[in-house]
Amino acid sequence: MSNANKPAQATPSPAPTDIEALQLRITALEEFLAHMATVIECERHGFSADRMNAWLDTATTRMQVTGSASPEKVKALRRLQRIVVG
Repeated sequence: MSNANKPAQATPSPAPTDIEALQLRITALEEFLAHMATVIECERHGFSADRMNAWLDTATTRMQVTGSASPEKVKALRRLQRIVVG
């Protein structure tokens, strides 16, 4: 039987525990980055939330222009930026 005649196999859905674990990891990452942003802003070397936002804006724009990240990934990064840096 050739591959063309084989029925397509469905991708199994993740278990609820996998989804819950992923959500917890995402929340933890958001919290960690928020704390890092606060620490960086408190540094005496002049790196502020505004500068972090400017850098993230530049980085995500370049990702879009070069196609180095999918639109979904860029959207997720910008969402994380709003959550963490504001």
